[in-house]
Amino acid sequence: MGHEVAGVEVLYSHVPLTMEQEIADSLQTRWLRFVVGEGEHWKVPSPTALPFNLEEWWKQQVRAAQNLDLH
Repeated sequence: MGHEVAGVEVLYSHVPLTMEQEIADSLQTRWLRFVVGEGEHWKVPSPTALPFNLEEWWKQQVRAAQNLDLH
């Protein structure tokens, strides 16, 4: 239509900090529900070895999410 937008920063620079926090909280809740739902059945695919024990990390995530009781 003849208009150019330099970037999304200008379009969304008016988002208040409280809204950003609500979005972050919502995403965290979704992640924790996913962790609880998948439990220890979910395996993270990785083409290379990781510098830490991913399986043990995942089990810790499952236990922590289950302790929050987000069902």
